[in-house]
Amino acid sequence: MGAVTVDQIRARFGLGRTAGYRRVAACASAGLVERVETLRGQPSLIRATKAGLRFTGLELRIAQVRPELVGHWIACGDVALALEREFGAAAVVSEREIRVVEADTTRPLASAIVGERPDGTEIRHRADLAVLRKGETVAIEVELTAKAPRRLEAIVRAWRRARWVAGVRYYVAAGVAGAVERAIARTHAADRVDVHAGLPPASHHREGEG
Repeated sequence: MGAVTVDQIRARFGLGRTAGYRRVAACASAGLVERVETLRGQPSLIRATKAGLRFTGLELRIAQVRPELVGHWIACGDVALALEREFGAAAVVSEREIRVVEADTTRPLASAIVGERPDGTEIRHRADLAVLRKGETVAIEVELTAKAPRRLEAIVRAWRRARWVAGVRYYVAAGVAGAVERAIARTHAADRVDVHAGLPPASHHREGEG
């Protein structure tokens, strides 16, 4: 993930409140992570530094945190945690990792082709997350707000045609499920796209001292 909350780190590694904050502080002191302040009222995020990415061997750039996307990133983090509980940590990959794999292979892994540029190159819509298991890819979309109907239908139609993925899951916020379900019905994509109404609960771990 590009950036996550301390609560998500605690949930991911099974840490209590004090232990979680101490672990993040130790990594920050070592120059491996840094805290990114966001808009007023939003939680600050933790992201890996260049040294931290190099330490883990991940070939990723430092995440660029855009204030308008903080809510979406946090929701993606919560969905990723839920998917790890369902499929195992090794099966879940982030959009940033998908991007790297696709750049290396030039073939889509968890993207849908939504158009073509004047030079003939593909215009891709990349999934927020993906689950890789048993040689198959399941694309994961996280929707907090409804896209314009025509745009949403174009994306769902593209996913229906994307035979390199076994299927698509949409995790949607309250009030968005109807728009996604209508797009699925209009594009005849029900056999390829599932809707999971309601996002996983926000990551809150016990308040103990573990």
